Amino acid sequence: MRIVIFVVLAVVAVLVGGVTFLPMSMAADMAAKHFPEFKFGEASGSVWDGKLTKVSYGAQTIGDLSVKTDLMALFGGKAAGTLGLAREGFTGAAAVVYGVGDGRLDVKDLKLAGDTSRVPGMPPSIARTDGKFTLEIKDVTFVDSLCQSASGEVWTDALTKVNYKGWVGPELRGPVTCSDGKLQVQALGKAISGEDVLASMSISQHLDMELTATVSNAGPSAVEALTSIGFRVEDDRLVLRQAMASQ
Repeated sequence: MRIVIFVVLAVVAVLVGGVTFLPMSMAADMAAKHFPEFKFGEASGSVWDGKLTKVSYGAQTIGDLSVKTDLMALFGGKAAGTLGLAREGFTGAAAVVYGVGDGRLDVKDLKLAGDTSRVPGMPPSIARTDGKFTLEIKDVTFVDSLCQSASGEVWTDALTKVNYKGWVGPELRGPVTCSDGKLQVQALGKAISGEDVLASMSISQHLDMELTATVSNAGPSAVEALTSIGFRVEDDRLVLRQAMASQ
């Protein structure tokens, strides 16, 4: 998520420099100098209508970004526009508004869809299930890169693809919120055989991601199926923990 800040900063450079059509290559170079972890392959067009390829931040691979800036927003002291994301197995889009000077970033109507196998750092056992996911965020607000408020929903059918010795997992669906400055994504579901599944992902301002999945009320077939894909028995639950790194 934080990658959008760099694109917005490139737009802010237009205000500072007084340049009407700053090339995207120059804006991206400025952002890279300020944030060494920000990398990109090629830049084309301008900050008003341009593209960045092979974008990454630190260990996280982002993909290709298209950028279109709302010129009229600049007159209101804001940098705003739309972003499009393209990466193998992913598509995404969002609208962003950055308050120049106040450190507030609003992301609206974010839509991301793709293959769970392509989610950076997804545990191999889950990636092999050939599942899908969608993430739709109505709005999320960051202040000084910390998550302040968010509303939205995530969905995945990854566990329905397990089907190990007759056990089939549920679809998972749940809310997107903020907690302790981090973006929090939760998805819940109940298997036909009665198991309750909760998957939670915490995303920090530095794009560090932690996934924790817990299963309760697990019967023998569920225990056998889930331990075969990496879950471990902890007290009366099955738990899978994974630090998410880029592929």
